[in-house]
Amino acid sequence: MNILIDINHPAQVHYFRNLYFELGEKHKIVFSSKKVPIIEQLFRAYNIEFHSYGAKSHGILQKAIKQVRYDLECIRLQKEHDIDIALGSSASNVHAAKFTKAISIATTDSDLAVLPLATKLVYPFADYLMTPDALSFQKHPKQICYPGYQELAYLHPNRFVPDPSVLDDCGLKEGDPFLILRFTAFKAHHDIGMYGLSKEQKWQLIRLLEPYGKVLITSEVADPDFTLYAAPISPEKMHSLMYYAQLLACDSQTMTTEAAVLGTPAFRCNTFAGKLTVIEEVEKYYDLAYSYHPRHFDWMLKKMENILKRDNVKAEWAEKRDVMLSEKIDVTAFWAWLLENAPGSLQATKMGKVDFDRFR
Repeated sequence: MNILIDINHPAQVHYFRNLYFELGEKHKIVFSSKKVPIIEQLFRAYNIEFHSYGAKSHGILQKAIKQVRYDLECIRLQKEHDIDIALGSSASNVHAAKFTKAISIATTDSDLAVLPLATKLVYPFADYLMTPDALSFQKHPKQICYPGYQELAYLHPNRFVPDPSVLDDCGLKEGDPFLILRFTAFKAHHDIGMYGLSKEQKWQLIRLLEPYGKVLITSEVADPDFTLYAAPISPEKMHSLMYYAQLLACDSQTMTTEAAVLGTPAFRCNTFAGKLTVIEEVEKYYDLAYSYHPRHFDWMLKKMENILKRDNVKAEWAEKRDVMLSEKIDVTAFWAWLLENAPGSLQATKMGKVDFDRFR
């Protein structure tokens, strides 16, 4: 079987890299991506070859013009590699599959209401739309669901063992208290009109957290004002760093879920708060994370201080994480079975005839 996986976001390298190592010896796995430095860095870190579509465009008009070129290049790629399954969240993979023999599986963990362009321009052309079952209420006609999060494709205990050497990289030793801040750029098409932490709010976070341990910052946007706090690690080590941290505060969707499933208290502040069902489940059902709108930033500070003053918080979060893991699956194991047994496995999943306990 020949599988094309298109990467739109750095986190998606993590989502699908274990599939590459699990299925790569038996099947042909081809990765593709637009030219994004951190994505390329992650591919190199995991020694994964990939096809580059070239530089990304900025602005809706420029993106629309380039999308035609991406689609044509993807058609060529699918035909060249005789692709059977096109997997991922990209429009190119789905559009191109209409002109090849490939079955297209679009993936997302976001509510369709916050993805208006994808809902109109991507999902109608996909053969299947694969989502966590937290989104099963949407009842999309092409939707197939699984009991897990995309982050559990690489952070499930079956897939992830933290690397303590990351502490040495940051001048820390095991047991030293430290806290992570993550700032995002809000440049994706679904980020239009949305925003996260202001500069002043970022400084307020630093002032609040510094008495509780070393503050480490990772950011999509270079800001010389925060150079002193920059986390001196490569991107592939970030999950180990989050595992050992006392707390994560950010305006990032993905890193909120990542920290939560690793058992680290996660605080998110952006205008997506309350709008994303998967993270709502992590927050309100499993009590592993907290989200606030920027206008409620002061509420977040008070909640963070309350958590920071408590004893044995990491042990408490580990117990809550165990509850979550008992109800979720090893997502990579499920995806590997789904791809290897397609198309029958796709129809069985859509009809609710899969025993997910085999993937726990």
